[in-house]
Amino acid sequence: MDKLKSYLNQGVSFVQEAWIELSKVYYPSPKETIQATIVVVALSFVMALWLGLIDLGATRIVRALLS
Repeated sequence: MDKLKSYLNQGVSFVQEAWIELSKVYYPSPKETIQATIVVVALSFVMALWLGLIDLGATRIVRALLS
């Protein structure tokens, strides 16, 4: 029975601590979320372009060496 009370107390303590931590969470505004999304999409596009150009160059170099 003492073991059950111990588990119950641990569970209650966990929920209380989790609730405290959740109250510390910062949730961005919709405007901030949109701005961050635009930055991520733009950087993803730039990186895709950069990697595509590098791949194109590397492919041409390998084909030139093999032919």
